[in-house]
Order: sequence, then structure tokens, then C-alpha cells
Amino acid sequence: MVETPARIPENAGGSLARPIPPWRTYVILLGATWRSMRVHRVNLILTFLGSAALQGTQLAFIGVLLGAFGTIAGWGVAEVAFLYGLRLTAHGVCTINFGQHRSSANVVRDGDWDRYLLRPASPLMQLLTRYFNPGTIGDLVLGVTILGVAGSGVEVAWSPWTVLYVAAAAIGGGLVEAGLQIGISGLDFRMGPTTRVKDTIDRVLTDFGAYPMTIFGTVGAWLLTFLLPLAFMAYLPATIVLGHTDELVVPLWLAQVSPLAGPLILVLGVAGFRYLSRYYASPGH
Repeated sequence: MVETPARIPENAGGSLARPIPPWRTYVILLGATWRSMRVHRVNLILTFLGSAALQGTQLAFIGVLLGAFGTIAGWGVAEVAFLYGLRLTAHGVCTINFGQHRSSANVVRDGDWDRYLLRPASPLMQLLTRYFNPGTIGDLVLGVTILGVAGSGVEVAWSPWTVLYVAAAAIGGGLVEAGLQIGISGLDFRMGPTTRVKDTIDRVLTDFGAYPMTIFGTVGAWLLTFLLPLAFMAYLPATIVLGHTDELVVPLWLAQVSPLAGPLILVLGVAGFRYLSRYYASPGH
């Protein structure tokens, strides 16, 4: 009897391992970083509380202004608190997931980018998951808390669609900030450290993002919408939810779709970072 030879699989000789999707790689790397942070639990808690206290000082300052003047540019106490909570929540979304863009200058200077290029994962993803700052949780928790409390005090007919719009606005606002900062981080490969530039932008976003754009005048509102897209992070969606659309300096439709600016700016920021990273020169050369 003649034996039939065994059938050889079509993919024989090739790798049988399935490629890991980017989102899965990100979760694995971020989980490993988070587990390393939990080793020092006291430091984790203190950093969390310190971040919440730092953000709370600005909220207290806004409270003093409102106590003295009653309103800011026609926005009442609960409305300004809602705007602040939305901005802080968006900031928390950014810093928790993309906050390590701040380390880009150190990574380039110290040559850590060399190691990232040799590993089977996106170098940018490795940068964003190299460390986890527990203080970012404080930003997010405080932002959501303020947003929830202020939301119960504003005159808004809440519906599931309105809640979803606010959630989309918070996520979109976080992506706007992330895309902006990641794009600037790419300049580290061409111009050297841009840490001071990013710190300045972060300060502007933090200090100006808590107020209605109308207090900066028409020109200032335009600059903070199109030159530095601060308005997309909280102000524009807040005007839709709170009914302040009469003060807009942009078309109504643009304010309505403002949460969509986040994914767009993030894609542009990542594309810019990856393009500029081609100019990386190892410090060992």
C-alpha cells in the first residue's frame, strides 16, 4: 500500500505568531507601567492628592472672582464651574493616555530612542507608555466630580444625547491637547528640547481654558480657536450645552461638531511627530 504524504500547511516556514494589534500593545505596555507604579503605594496616593490640590487652587481663585463679581462675561457660577470641569476632564483624558510626551526631549538626548527603534512596537507608543504619572488620575477624578456637581446646577434639560455629547466633548478636548503637544514634541528631533515651549502652552491652556473666550475679545477668541485650538477643548461644546451660542465668533455648526476636532488634530500631531522623527540622530554617533 502506498502511503499518502502528509499535507504541508501553506504557511509552513513562516511565522505562526499572530501580530499584536496596536491597541493591544498599548494596553500591555501601559498595564506594565501601571503595575510598576503600584509598588510605591504611598507615593502613588500623595501624588494623586497633590495634583488634585494643585488644580483645586485654580478653582478656588475662580470662586473668588465669581464671589466678587457674580458672573464672568455673563456666565454664572455653575456655568463657569461646568466649563472648568469640562476643561479639567479633557486635560485628564490627555495626561493619563498621552502625558509622557513631556519626556520626548530626554528620550532623544539620552539615546533611549535607539532602543525604541529596535523593539517590535511603535516607538511613539513606547514613549507614551514609558512611565505613568499617578497625578493624572487626580486631574481626571477632580474634573469629572466638578463636571457632575456643576451639571446638576445649570439650567440644562439633560438627556442621554446631551450626556453623550458632553462625554464626547471631554474625550475630544483631551485629544486636541494630546495632538498639539505630540506634534510639538516632534520638533525635539530637529530643534533640540522644546520642553519650555510645551510648558508655556500647557500654562496657557490651563489658565485661559477655565474662562469664557469672550473675555479675551474678538481677536483673542479667534487666536485661541484657530492659532491655538483652546476653544475646541471645552469652550465651544460648553456654549452648545449651556445655550451661550449667541456669543460665538465662529459658525454655529463648527461649535456643534467641535468634539470631532480632537481625533483630527491627534492624527495630524502624530503624523507630524513621525515625520520629524526621521531626523533623529543618535547621541552615540
